[in-house]
Amino acid sequence: MKLRREKKFKECPRCGLRCPINADSCTECGLVFSRLDFATNADAKAKIKRKEKEYILYVSQLPSDVSFIKLLLLCIFGGLFGAHSFYVGRVWRGIIPLTVTLILTGFTIFNAEMIAIDGTGTLLGAISTALGFVMFMWPLDIVLIFTKKFKVPVAIDLDKPTVHLANDESIENQLLKAEILNDVKQIKEETEEESKKDKNEV
Repeated sequence: MKLRREKKFKECPRCGLRCPINADSCTECGLVFSRLDFATNADAKAKIKRKEKEYILYVSQLPSDVSFIKLLLLCIFGGLFGAHSFYVGRVWRGIIPLTVTLILTGFTIFNAEMIAIDGTGTLLGAISTALGFVMFMWPLDIVLIFTKKFKVPVAIDLDKPTVHLANDESIENQLLKAEILNDVKQIKEETEEESKKDKNEV
């Protein structure tokens, strides 16, 4: 019996660097992988509409607001129309199969008229080729979803720190501690100055 081979690396969704599977952050771009647990597809859809592409990451780990079962069923029963792509906000990826399927359906219904217009059948050949590509991508997407490798857009907040320091503490916490230490230091210096003044007066 063969043991299942464990993954040793994972790909950073921001820069594509191969990182150790247990790495907390990417050494290339500084992305903290734990932040992906809080990223949502709904935010990604909103940012895609506003064309804020710098906030978008494509990940195979489904966010909490995307249902695996719903995504899989939409792909199985509506994949030729790009239903699963529309569901996760990948609009252009959904428009292509939807357009091709609808056009070919129309041409199939009115086949005689189409051949009369284009006697060489070039138009039909082009559409059929496009449908062949869609028919290839459809089952491929089903496999990718089932194996949890289908890429879904999520949004992260770039205004927050993206790297962790050596002691595994975020920069935000470090800055907060630094401010507190500076305040304590300032109070200590003021207290010492007041003590010196009191001694001089005595």
